[in-house]
Amino acid sequence: MSKEIKKSEIPEKESSWPIPSRLGPSFALTGKLQGSGDLIIQGKFNGNINLGQHDLIVERGGKVKADIQGRNITIDGEVEGNIHASGKVFISQKGKMMGDIQAPKVSIMDGAQFKGSVKMTEAASSPGVGIGEGS
Repeated sequence: MSKEIKKSEIPEKESSWPIPSRLGPSFALTGKLQGSGDLIIQGKFNGNINLGQHDLIVERGGKVKADIQGRNITIDGEVEGNIHASGKVFISQKGKMMGDIQAPKVSIMDGAQFKGSVKMTEAASSPGVGIGEGS
């Protein structure tokens, strides 16, 4: 016995879960990229990327030549440039990275190709956490 599902019963996607922007595999872009959302790169990008407190994923087949600033950076493709992350940098087994990384957390999987240096920084504290004035 199957129950028919009415459209009104299907919950809509919450606005707090925005769809990430995507640079598809057939695109090549050069310039300065700045945004207030997550980004997935499957194509090619040359320039500078600043995502503030948002995430970047360079998928397999994606090639990026850029200095990157963001929260969490995942590399499954190729990146050439320096990374400054406020969260975590993850390089997968198939990922290739040439450049320096500055982040509180860095994970480089066995088999990944990495040439550069890593500087571990302290994670930014949450508001209201840490040493306050007068303590």
